[in-house]
Order: sequence, then structure tokens, then C-alpha cells
Amino acid sequence: MKNDHSFKLVAAVILTGVFLALFTPARAADETAEPKTKTRVRAGTYQSSNGNSGTVNSTTTRAAGTKTRLSTLTNQNGQTATQSSTRTWNKAAGTGTVSASTTGFNGATSTRQGTLTKNSDGSISGQGTITGPQGKTSTYANNTVKTATGTSTTGTITGANGKTVDRNVTNTVGPAGTDTRVVDITKPNGTTSSRTQTLVQTSTPSTTPQP
Repeated sequence: MKNDHSFKLVAAVILTGVFLALFTPARAADETAEPKTKTRVRAGTYQSSNGNSGTVNSTTTRAAGTKTRLSTLTNQNGQTATQSSTRTWNKAAGTGTVSASTTGFNGATSTRQGTLTKNSDGSISGQGTITGPQGKTSTYANNTVKTATGTSTTGTITGANGKTVDRNVTNTVGPAGTDTRVVDITKPNGTTSSRTQTLVQTSTPSTTPQP
């Protein structure tokens, strides 16, 4: 099992699900080309169905058509994992790009490159590739729709061996800057896992004019 690419793929997918980078493309459609930079800092906790838990800290910076995020996850054993991501969005064209790098608790790093497209119904489709620590690649595709309380994303990740992982994300925006995300994973063998993450804004968003 340790050499099974699908097992490593699932592990990478579950870790990425804790962060908020693997997918919130629908929010990209709301970004504008305002000549200023906004920074928001949030902190919170996560709890997974296998009993693991920990804390999350995230800093997001928005500029003209670009959003960058740096997130740090600390598990119950004190180990840390990090993710950095950059998303660009062209509002006029309805297209964008996403690039992310995730370093797990074991120090191994995986990367993701993809594109975003706004559909006629207002949903956002994403697709691209994930490159694992050993250089093996997988492809992903997802679709995000806005809901009354946030967003909902459904998607699949397909490994080089043809096995797929289904990934559903429900994001709920609450009062006072609270953001709750539930990630449900269905593995190639049919078993499932879930993770709930809650983030709360820890400071007033700062805004600075761009030069």
C-alpha cells in the first residue's frame, strides 16, 4: 500500500482539503480591478472524521485581479503543514488561473496548476494537474456554484492509474467573519472521510493603495 499511487493521491487530497486552496473559484468572479490591496488574517480549528484535529491560520491578500493566500495547519501532535496559493481572475473574460504548493506534515511537497472558467449559468469550472512529491501527476476537474449561504463545489481527481477520488466542499459564510468549510472525500475503494474547518477573522482587513 505504501507504494500505491492512489493511496498517496488520497493523502494529498485530504491534506489539501484542510486548507482553503484547493477550491473556492466562485469567489474569483467577485474580484474587481480596484487599485488597492486588501489583507485579511483568519484563524480557526479543524476536526476530521478519523479523530485528528488542530488549528489553522490563514492570511489572504487581494489586489487587482489577484488573490494570494498563505495557510499554516498545526495538528494535534504539534506538526505543521503549509500551503501557498495564487489565483488570478480576468473579470471581463470570465477566466482565471490558480497555482498552489502544499507541504505536508512529513515535509513532502505537492503542487497544483489549473485554470478557471465562468459558465453561462454563473458557476465556475476548474481543471488542471496535481504533481505529487515524487513527480507523478493527477488531473482534477470541479464545478462551483453559489448558494444562499456560501458556495458548493463538486469535483474529481484522477490518478495516473485511472483511479478517482471524489471531493465535495460546502462553504458557509456566517456572522462576524466566520467561515465554515466541510470537505467530504470518497476514496477509490469506496470508503469516505470528512473534515470540518472553521475560520474566524482575527483582525480588521487592512487596505493599502497600490502604487
